[in-house]
Formats: sequence, structure tokens, C-alpha cells
Amino acid sequence: MLKLTEIWHFHRPALAKVYLDTLNAGLVTSTTIFAPRRAGKTSFLLKDLWPAAEKAGYTVAYADLWQTRLSPGLAIVRALEQAQEPKGPLRGLMAKARVPVRKIKGKAEVAGAKLEGEVELGEGGSKAQSETALQIDVLIESLCRKAPLLLLIDEAQELARTREHEAVATALRTAITKNQERLRVLFTGSSRTKLAHVFSNASAPLYSTGAAIADFPQLGRDFVEYIAQRYEESTRRTLPVAPAWKAFVAFHQQPEPFLVGVVQMVLNPRLALEEAMAAVADNLARTENHEGVWAGFDALQKALVKLLVDDPALKPFSKPVLLKLRGAVGVESLAATHVQRAMQKLSGVVVKSPRDTYEFENEAFAEWVRTLADG
Repeated sequence: MLKLTEIWHFHRPALAKVYLDTLNAGLVTSTTIFAPRRAGKTSFLLKDLWPAAEKAGYTVAYADLWQTRLSPGLAIVRALEQAQEPKGPLRGLMAKARVPVRKIKGKAEVAGAKLEGEVELGEGGSKAQSETALQIDVLIESLCRKAPLLLLIDEAQELARTREHEAVATALRTAITKNQERLRVLFTGSSRTKLAHVFSNASAPLYSTGAAIADFPQLGRDFVEYIAQRYEESTRRTLPVAPAWKAFVAFHQQPEPFLVGVVQMVLNPRLALEEAMAAVADNLARTENHEGVWAGFDALQKALVKLLVDDPALKPFSKPVLLKLRGAVGVESLAATHVQRAMQKLSGVVVKSPRDTYEFENEAFAEWVRTLADG
């Protein structure tokens, strides 16, 4: 029986094949994709890449670190534990008998010490870091003995949150190195700055492991056309593609907020497209506290943000920009060092991209600045 959510999911089999081909080529054992939140990464992983990988012979384990930010190690252990569980009739029998897979025997090397024994799975945060590392190591090794393993780590930037989380990243790096013939890992992230702390900085726990951080391809007009077709089939009403595409672009081609608006139109036949999308944008601004973020900026930071939303290629330390900033702030003297300090304070909001342009960590905030901020 087809699930209702499947009817609305826009499948991307060609993109799934690209990632699998990259990992199967043997040049890299892992890769990392970046996209802002609500860009459809998770749906793609679960509904496109996962089934494609299973068809290709992989066992797949998926861990969402955004939902388990306080204990990423346990999230990864649980994902590997679930991948270890039998499928099909045997899985059903075990569920009825209430006999979950709880223990696994194996060997591992942690901090130079060889460990061997039986590991209890799925317990809470009282476990020592070394034991969590052992759990990850033993489970990955066990799974890789049975079949090639694809480990999907969603929102991997959470591995840089604390030193304890970095210890988990170190355990992952060890496991990737030891099992490189049978293990492939795909990381995702929604913050370039935080991903750099995990993969790109020389002192990062997974330095070079995630390979180059590649942008997740945006959905295009064919996605909007697909949703319009599903809308008509479900409601017997028309969703005009041209204005729907314009609304989708206004959300920076992020499917989640666009689909929220479409759902509201399904539920309320009298709701116009423009009204539905405006309501979604207003709700995003409130829930993400754009006004609060804006109020926390000083005059120079506000002036910089306004310039950056209009010109991502801005050279903030150039003489013409310094003159603009002096006028905007209302001061006679403004040095490049003042701008440098302001940019440093904006590091969690604006980041320099690999294309040598500035990007906002949250594009919804950038859009709010363009249309709503009044100084």
C-alpha cells in the first residue's frame, strides 16, 4: 500500500546515483553535502538514497544528530544497532517476543588499548567516552563483515558542539580508516561555519575525512510542476505553476516552507496562493526570532548586513564600502579594523562561501532583512 507521504515526495533517483557512484568509485570513503535547513536533505536521504543503496547491496544506517544534539554518540550507536537488527519475518518474531538486539561481542582498539568483550547497546549518557567509541567501532566492524555499510550522518555539524562530541567524531574517523574497504559515509550539514569545525580546519576531528564539502543541488521548476500535479489530483483544483514557482524561489527553493503553504491551500479551498505563502513567511520570521536577532546588532552590523543581503560579492574592507558604511552609521571616521571586528561578530550569521562570496547561514533571515527590516 502506497503511503500518503510518498504521493507528495519528489524522487531524485539520478541524484542518488551520483552520490552512490562517487562513493563506489573508490577514490573517497566519505563525502559531505551542505544545504540550509528545510532544503529537503533528510527526505532525500531517507526516500531516495537509502533505498537506492540497499538495492546496490549496502546495509544502511541513518543517524539524525539534530534531534539528538546532546548525545550524538548514542544516536550513532542506536542507528548502527537498528541496522544490525534482522529484517523480514525474523524481525517480526523478535518484536513479538520482545527480544531486541541488546548485546554484541567484538574487539576494538581505543586510545591505543585493545579492548575485547561484550558491549551493552542503547544505554544512556552515563557511559564513558571510550565505551561509546568502542560501541561504534564494534558495531561498524560487525556490520561491515556481513555487507558493505553506508552510514548516513545527518546534521554532522553537531559533532563540533563540545569536546565530548569531538571524541565521537574521532571514533568515527578511526572506524572509517579501519573499515575503508567496506564502509562508506555520507555526512550532511546546514551550517558552513560549523561544518568547517568538523572537517576543514587542520585541528578538526574529521579533518579531510568528509572530503570536499559540496552543495546539495537545489530543486528546480520540475519539482513545482510535480507538486502542482499532485495538488490537482488531490483537490481537483489548479495550482498555477508560474506564480507557484515564483513563491518557491522566494523561499530560496526550500521545499518545506513551500509545501506548508500548499498544505494550507489543500485544507482551505478559499485560501489564495499569495496569502498562503505570506502566512508561512510571517510564521517563519516569528518562530526564528528574526526581530530579536536584528535587535542584537549594533548600527555598524546592521549596515553591513543590509549591504551583504543586496551584494554577496561585497568587499567590506574596500574604500568605497567604508565610505558607504560611514554614511549609514553617521560617523566621520571608520577604519577597516572596525569593520573587521563587526564581521567577526557576525560570523554566526554570515559566512564566506567557497565561491568567495558571502552567504547567510539562514536565508530566511536574509529575506526578512530585504523586505521587513526598517533599521
